[in-house]
Amino acid sequence: MNKLLLVVAAIFISCTAFAGEVTVKWQEPEKYTDIQSGDQDKGKFEADLFKNFDSIFAELARKLPDNTVWQITVTDLDLAGEVRPSMRGSGVEMRVVKPIYRPAIMFEYKLLDAQNKVLKEAKVDLKDLGFMSRPASIIGRDRKLYPYEEYMIRQWFEQQQMQKILPGK
Repeated sequence: MNKLLLVVAAIFISCTAFAGEVTVKWQEPEKYTDIQSGDQDKGKFEADLFKNFDSIFAELARKLPDNTVWQITVTDLDLAGEVRPSMRGSGVEMRVVKPIYRPAIMFEYKLLDAQNKVLKEAKVDLKDLGFMSRPASIIGRDRKLYPYEEYMIRQWFEQQQMQKILPGK
Protein backbone atom coordinates (compact mmCIF):
# COMPACT_ATOMS: atom_id res chain seq x y z
CA MET A 1 0.00 0.00 0.00
CA ASN A 2 2.80 2.42 0.90
CA LYS A 3 4.59 1.64 -2.38
CA LEU A 4 1.42 2.42 -4.34
CA LEU A 5 1.06 5.77 -2.57
CA LEU A 6 4.70 6.54 -3.24
CA VAL A 7 4.32 5.77 -6.96
CA VAL A 8 1.15 7.87 -7.24
CA ALA A 9 2.82 10.76 -5.40
CA ALA A 10 5.90 10.54 -7.64
CA ILE A 11 3.74 10.64 -10.77
CA PHE A 12 1.77 13.62 -9.45
CA ILE A 13 4.91 15.53 -8.50
CA SER A 14 6.59 14.83 -11.83
CA CYS A 15 3.51 16.01 -13.72
CA THR A 16 3.17 19.22 -11.78
CA ALA A 17 6.85 20.07 -11.49
CA PHE A 18 7.16 20.68 -15.22
CA ALA A 19 3.79 22.28 -15.90
CA GLY A 20 3.62 25.93 -16.85
CA GLU A 21 3.37 28.17 -13.80
CA VAL A 22 1.40 31.36 -13.37
CA THR A 23 1.65 34.46 -11.21
CA VAL A 24 -1.33 36.81 -11.11
CA LYS A 25 -1.05 40.38 -9.87
CA TRP A 26 -4.24 42.33 -9.19
CA GLN A 27 -3.19 45.92 -9.94
CA GLU A 28 -5.20 48.65 -8.18
CA PRO A 29 -8.47 46.71 -7.77
CA GLU A 30 -10.07 49.75 -6.15
CA LYS A 31 -10.11 51.29 -9.66
CA TYR A 32 -11.74 48.30 -11.39
CA THR A 33 -14.95 48.99 -13.29
CA ASP A 34 -17.16 46.59 -11.31
CA ILE A 35 -16.18 44.15 -8.61
CA GLN A 36 -18.93 45.25 -6.25
CA SER A 37 -19.78 42.75 -3.58
CA GLY A 38 -23.39 43.61 -2.87
CA ASP A 39 -24.04 42.93 0.80
CA GLN A 40 -20.99 40.73 1.33
CA ASP A 41 -17.93 41.94 3.20
CA LYS A 42 -15.86 43.73 0.53
CA GLY A 43 -12.49 42.35 1.67
CA LYS A 44 -13.67 38.75 1.83
CA PHE A 45 -15.53 39.08 -1.47
CA GLU A 46 -12.45 40.42 -3.26
CA ALA A 47 -10.17 37.77 -1.74
CA ASP A 48 -12.56 35.01 -2.87
CA LEU A 49 -12.99 36.63 -6.29
CA PHE A 50 -9.25 36.89 -6.91
CA LYS A 51 -8.67 33.34 -5.63
CA ASN A 52 -11.29 32.04 -8.07
CA PHE A 53 -9.71 33.82 -11.03
CA ASP A 54 -6.21 32.79 -9.89
CA SER A 55 -7.32 29.15 -10.08
CA ILE A 56 -8.75 29.66 -13.59
CA PHE A 57 -5.44 31.10 -14.80
CA ALA A 58 -3.50 28.34 -12.99
CA GLU A 59 -5.53 25.66 -14.73
CA LEU A 60 -4.88 27.28 -18.11
CA ALA A 61 -1.15 27.60 -17.34
CA ARG A 62 -0.94 23.81 -17.11
CA LYS A 63 -1.58 23.76 -20.87
CA LEU A 64 1.50 25.90 -21.52
CA PRO A 65 4.91 24.35 -22.22
CA ASP A 66 6.90 22.90 -19.36
CA ASN A 67 9.25 25.22 -17.48
CA THR A 68 7.42 28.38 -18.53
CA VAL A 69 6.06 31.12 -16.30
CA TRP A 70 2.96 33.07 -17.30
CA GLN A 71 3.01 36.46 -15.55
CA ILE A 72 -0.37 38.17 -15.57
CA THR A 73 -1.22 41.65 -14.34
CA VAL A 74 -4.96 42.29 -14.23
CA THR A 75 -5.64 46.00 -14.81
CA ASP A 76 -9.45 46.01 -14.89
CA LEU A 77 -12.36 43.68 -14.23
CA ASP A 78 -16.04 44.23 -14.92
CA LEU A 79 -18.18 41.36 -13.67
CA ALA A 80 -21.30 40.40 -15.60
CA GLY A 81 -24.35 42.13 -14.20
CA GLU A 82 -24.77 45.07 -11.88
CA VAL A 83 -25.28 45.26 -8.13
CA ARG A 84 -28.66 46.78 -7.30
CA PRO A 85 -30.84 47.16 -4.24
CA SER A 86 -33.47 44.46 -3.86
CA MET A 87 -36.90 45.34 -5.27
CA ARG A 88 -38.63 44.05 -2.15
CA GLY A 89 -37.46 46.88 0.06
CA SER A 90 -35.35 44.60 2.23
CA GLY A 91 -32.25 46.75 1.83
CA VAL A 92 -30.36 43.77 0.43
CA GLU A 93 -28.17 44.39 -2.60
CA MET A 94 -27.82 41.70 -5.24
CA ARG A 95 -26.15 41.27 -8.62
CA VAL A 96 -28.64 41.43 -11.49
CA VAL A 97 -27.38 39.93 -14.75
CA LYS A 98 -28.82 41.34 -17.98
CA PRO A 99 -27.40 41.43 -21.54
CA ILE A 100 -26.42 45.11 -21.22
CA TYR A 101 -24.07 44.37 -18.30
CA ARG A 102 -21.47 42.26 -20.13
CA PRO A 103 -18.34 40.83 -18.52
CA ALA A 104 -14.95 42.30 -19.37
CA ILE A 105 -11.37 41.92 -18.21
CA MET A 106 -8.17 43.71 -19.13
CA PHE A 107 -4.75 42.28 -18.39
CA GLU A 108 -1.17 42.28 -19.55
CA TYR A 109 0.91 39.15 -19.66
CA LYS A 110 4.40 37.87 -20.29
CA LEU A 111 5.27 34.27 -21.00
CA LEU A 112 8.81 33.50 -19.85
CA ASP A 113 11.00 30.48 -20.50
CA ALA A 114 13.24 28.78 -17.92
CA GLN A 115 15.94 31.43 -18.47
CA ASN A 116 13.43 34.28 -17.95
CA LYS A 117 13.53 35.14 -21.65
CA VAL A 118 10.26 36.70 -22.82
CA LEU A 119 8.61 34.32 -25.29
CA LYS A 120 5.44 36.36 -25.70
CA GLU A 121 3.90 39.46 -24.17
CA ALA A 122 0.66 41.27 -24.87
CA LYS A 123 -2.09 43.50 -23.57
CA VAL A 124 -5.50 41.83 -23.60
CA ASP A 125 -8.90 43.52 -23.54
CA LEU A 126 -11.69 40.94 -23.44
CA LYS A 127 -15.41 41.72 -23.62
CA ASP A 128 -18.20 39.24 -24.23
CA LEU A 129 -21.12 41.16 -25.69
CA GLY A 130 -23.08 37.97 -26.47
CA PHE A 131 -22.54 36.33 -23.10
CA MET A 132 -26.23 35.70 -22.41
CA SER A 133 -27.00 34.27 -25.84
CA ARG A 134 -25.16 31.00 -25.17
CA PRO A 135 -26.96 27.94 -23.84
CA ALA A 136 -26.37 27.22 -20.16
CA SER A 137 -24.73 23.91 -21.12
CA ILE A 138 -21.95 25.77 -22.93
CA ILE A 139 -21.35 28.23 -20.12
CA GLY A 140 -21.55 25.51 -17.48
CA ARG A 141 -23.31 27.65 -14.89
CA ASP A 142 -23.60 24.80 -12.45
CA ARG A 143 -21.54 25.58 -9.37
CA LYS A 144 -19.30 28.15 -11.02
CA LEU A 145 -19.15 31.49 -9.28
CA TYR A 146 -18.33 33.51 -12.40
CA PRO A 147 -19.44 31.38 -15.35
CA TYR A 148 -19.54 34.15 -17.96
CA GLU A 149 -16.13 35.53 -17.09
CA GLU A 150 -14.58 32.06 -16.90
CA TYR A 151 -16.03 31.07 -20.27
CA MET A 152 -14.74 34.30 -21.84
CA ILE A 153 -11.20 33.74 -20.52
CA ARG A 154 -11.13 30.05 -21.51
CA GLN A 155 -12.38 30.82 -25.02
CA TRP A 156 -9.71 33.48 -25.45
CA PHE A 157 -6.98 31.11 -24.22
CA GLU A 158 -8.10 28.30 -26.54
CA GLN A 159 -8.13 30.69 -29.51
CA GLN A 160 -4.64 31.90 -28.63
CA GLN A 161 -3.37 28.33 -28.61
CA MET A 162 -5.22 27.35 -31.80
CA GLN A 163 -3.70 30.35 -33.59
CA LYS A 164 -0.26 29.48 -32.13
CA ILE A 165 -0.06 32.85 -30.40
CA LEU A 166 0.37 31.07 -27.07
CA PRO A 167 2.31 27.80 -27.31
CA GLY A 168 0.90 24.51 -26.09
CA LYS A 169 2.54 21.45 -24.67
